[in-house]
Amino acid sequence: MTTLRLLTLSALIFATTDAAAHADYRCKVERIHTAQGEGPASLVHGERKTWIGKEFSVSRRTGAMSGPLRNNYATEPTVIDPGSKENSFKAISILRPNEVGSGSAVYTLVINEYVEGSKKPFAFMSSDVVYFGACWHDK
Repeated sequence: MTTLRLLTLSALIFATTDAAAHADYRCKVERIHTAQGEGPASLVHGERKTWIGKEFSVSRRTGAMSGPLRNNYATEPTVIDPGSKENSFKAISILRPNEVGSGSAVYTLVINEYVEGSKKPFAFMSSDVVYFGACWHDK
C-alpha cells in the first residue's frame, strides 16, 4: 500500500512539473514599430491605436497564437524552440503566395523564456510590423 502511494505521489509531482514547464503564454502588446518608420504615410499610427493594450495567447506545444493577433491564418506555425532557462521560445509561420490570395507573409514569435521573473519580453513580427510586449505563463 505504501509503495502504491509513493508511486501515485511521484506521478503527480512529475505531471505537475511537466505541465508547469510547458505552460501556455498570455501576452500583452506594449509597443509597435514598422520598417517604414514614423513618417506621415506610415501605417504604424493606426496599428498602435488598434493593437496596443490587446492580449493574445500562445500554445507552447503548437506555437499557435489566438486572440486579436494570430500567426495561424492558413498554415500552422512550427515551434523552433520550446524555450528554457537558457533559450527563448521561438515559433515561425509562413504564408506562401497562392495559399491565401496572391500575397505572402512571414510570422515570427520570440518569447524570452530565459528572463528571470514572471514577465517574459516578446517580439512578434508580422511581415514588416513588429509588436513588442510581455508574456506570462497562463496556468
